[in-house]
Amino acid sequence: MEIVIAEKGAFYLEPVISAEEARGRASAHKASAFGTLSRLFSRPKDEDITIADQGLCYFPLWHARAHLRSVYDRSDSYTVSIKTPHVSTVTVAGTDFAVASGVFDLPVVEHCERDEKRELWLDAVSSQPMDAQPYLKARAIPINLDEFAPEGAKIIAPAMRASAVIRMILGDDFRPADADEVKEEEVNVDCIDLHLRPTFGFKFTWTAKNKSTEVAIDAITGEFQTEPPAAIAAVGKLLKPETLFDVGAETLNLVVPGGAIALKVARALADKHKA
Repeated sequence: MEIVIAEKGAFYLEPVISAEEARGRASAHKASAFGTLSRLFSRPKDEDITIADQGLCYFPLWHARAHLRSVYDRSDSYTVSIKTPHVSTVTVAGTDFAVASGVFDLPVVEHCERDEKRELWLDAVSSQPMDAQPYLKARAIPINLDEFAPEGAKIIAPAMRASAVIRMILGDDFRPADADEVKEEEVNVDCIDLHLRPTFGFKFTWTAKNKSTEVAIDAITGEFQTEPPAAIAAVGKLLKPETLFDVGAETLNLVVPGGAIALKVARALADKHKA
């Protein structure tokens, strides 16, 4: 079979809300930022907590689309019921079939055609599927990953690479396992893009209790979020496309089951930006 992978892309999403608005939304969560026990037994007052800006932070999202098509034959046997009693044999296309208990087994060849489109948005840190609808309203601006380094901003490196995303969207059933003869087989990965989602980070400090915590306001949706420790540990200065977009034939054959796979890859990301 052959897998055709479209030209890869990288984008950052332009913030919808301002830093000032994000700070106001974060301030509304001062009392709840330190957990349930703090709210129950020692609820802080707003003036007890200071807030410091941590700047923009970009979290990675993967977006993939695939079109799978296959034409194949498979053998099966149908159990056919007899309408009238006392039938012992049935002739179908010149072949006799014995009848037992009012039924007979008819061997067939099923001619199958599967045409399926799939789409996947993934949190590239947790590797979990996510609802991308809130982010589709944001403007996606193409970037060169080798050069994207906004001053004062943190960039969270993806925990998964493009090959793993392709493996996930294709799944274990992308080839018909029960096919006796595959006549046509096409797998097109129409989109494999990395998006960087902006958030405004803030640090809350409760001096009297010697506690601090880091939170974020999603710059697209305005939602209040706590920043996972794993994500903070994954801060990187630059994202290398040759590492993230590891979709060469050798790598893909390791992650996609089914033996050696011919691979067609469109122009590399670097070529896209040179054009």
